[in-house]
Amino acid sequence: MHDDVTTVSQLKDAIHAMCLKKGWGGETGVQNPQHVAMAMTVEMSELLEHFQWLDPDGVQALLDGKDEKRKQKIAEEYADVMMYGLQLMWSLDIDVAHEIERKIDIVLKRDASWKADVPHT
Repeated sequence: MHDDVTTVSQLKDAIHAMCLKKGWGGETGVQNPQHVAMAMTVEMSELLEHFQWLDPDGVQALLDGKDEKRKQKIAEEYADVMMYGLQLMWSLDIDVAHEIERKIDIVLKRDASWKADVPHT
């Protein structure tokens, strides 16, 4: 699977198949959405640990591809976050692409005046 050829639906189906194979969620492979959402926060915290004490040079090293070990750990934790998120979307029958497109539209229509003092990177 690669980003340029794999659909969101394929990812959701692969995660559901994994849940079935592992016996997570019983015969349906659908775990309690509340528990899945809570598990996402745990995985997000694990992702954040890799950034917690980075100084600007450490961040730049990541951006420049000079910290492959940390990048791989970040990728693994991000995959955990995404897998829980996609599992949640599968179980609740939510169209991820549609919701992202809708949210982008909402963000673009917001009044930008409140962000005048927020630095952008």
